[in-house]
Amino acid sequence: MTTSSITHFWFALLGSVAMLAVVLTALGLMIGLVKPADIPRKLRTLLANLIALMIFPGILMSAWARLTLWQQIALAAIGVIILLILVPARKARNKQRG
Repeated sequence: MTTSSITHFWFALLGSVAMLAVVLTALGLMIGLVKPADIPRKLRTLLANLIALMIFPGILMSAWARLTLWQQIALAAIGVIILLILVPARKARNKQRG
């Protein structure tokens, strides 16, 4: 898959999710689960999240493409190390709560 096909797939997926969210909001209004006063706030939140999900991957993909291979490997290793540190800490925290 090329970068353009990945981004095309991502934007198509986001469009589908956004349409589903708008339809569910409209159904909630018709059924009475969503108050009319709450709809502008929910749509603003939906649009803000949608814009963020469209902008951030483009920025990350362009930044990732400019990195050399060893920099990409180093970033991936840092991510794996962070995950290995955070997962046991989260399990311990959840075990104390439960």
